[in-house]
Amino acid sequence: MRKIVLLILTSIFIFSCQSEKSKKELQIKSELQKMIQEVGIPGVNMAISMPNNEIWTISEGFSDKEKQVLMKPEDVMFSGSTGKTFCAALILQLQDEGKLNVDDSLSKYFGDEEWFDKIPNAKGLTLRMLLNHTTGLERYEFDDSIAIKLSQNPDKIWTGVERLSHIFGKPALHEPGKGWAYSDTNYIILGMLIEKLIDNEYYSELEKRFFQPLQLESTFPGNTRKIERLIPGYSIYSKEFAVPEKVLLDDGKFAFNPQMEFTGGGIACTASDLAKWGRLYYSGKVFSQDSYRLMITPAAFQTTLEDNAKYGMACIIWNNDGIVSFGHTGFFPGYVTIVEYIPGQDICIAMQWNTDKKNPEKSLHKYLDTIKTIIKSN
Repeated sequence: MRKIVLLILTSIFIFSCQSEKSKKELQIKSELQKMIQEVGIPGVNMAISMPNNEIWTISEGFSDKEKQVLMKPEDVMFSGSTGKTFCAALILQLQDEGKLNVDDSLSKYFGDEEWFDKIPNAKGLTLRMLLNHTTGLERYEFDDSIAIKLSQNPDKIWTGVERLSHIFGKPALHEPGKGWAYSDTNYIILGMLIEKLIDNEYYSELEKRFFQPLQLESTFPGNTRKIERLIPGYSIYSKEFAVPEKVLLDDGKFAFNPQMEFTGGGIACTASDLAKWGRLYYSGKVFSQDSYRLMITPAAFQTTLEDNAKYGMACIIWNNDGIVSFGHTGFFPGYVTIVEYIPGQDICIAMQWNTDKKNPEKSLHKYLDTIKTIIKSN
């Protein structure tokens, strides 16, 4: 009799938890519908990694608005600069292994290479400055000639030096370590350093260290124009990037080779995998506690980020009335992404839109406020 009562009570508890989850998912679904209407986006995928390792997935809108194909949790999108987390994680692991120190001078590794003195601030740069964007180096991808090259040769395979050549001879934005300016160029150099130190191709190393052991089965290298389960993205920057509005062509290929992004981002994934990875990265599960403290320590300068956020190492640091959270946003032609980890709740939220259109009056971070309230509610 006692066993029967215990079984009944357990069943009631499980049903209650499932009902509570279903109720919250419906509320989140309603919020995603509001986003679609407010911003005018085709579709949105959201995933939430919970403390018990369960992942909630909610999809709304269309993955292909012309064909009226509904968005699904297994849909893959480019995740933009959130991919910097993989680059930083690998650098921090190499520090843990004694292969580098973040306060090493960059000249220690590249000082004898022909291109080195062509970049501004070369002699004064350290790895820490690259990681937290205090180098003063310009964004290579903002050079006007990039879009022309992508349009003329969409299959072009870019080398690190070719990317860096777009800042050769340009003045620094500030003295090394004396200011803050977000720049993909910093992470391109870190990627070049990784391949120099490990004698392996970057994505092969990610596969070995992260994708396979952490079972990130829907996370893919952004180094080819055709990626498994990649859905169309829609760009409002067709002119700037010399791409069609619908950036996935009829043959299933992206408009240009995303390999040009490399360690500035360079990842395509589902929201589920991103939420899972974000919770591991931003809770310090993939490197030592010493490296974790480095990662979440903000640069000592005001940033230009939205919401008055600060920046660590591939780590945007938000502070909403004393509630601190860590994460990153991402942009790639046709897609925007945000991943945010809330340490106090041990949850991580990932959201992907299949458009690069955003609300100029409301950040992606602010769009997650209501979602966090729903999750936290009893």
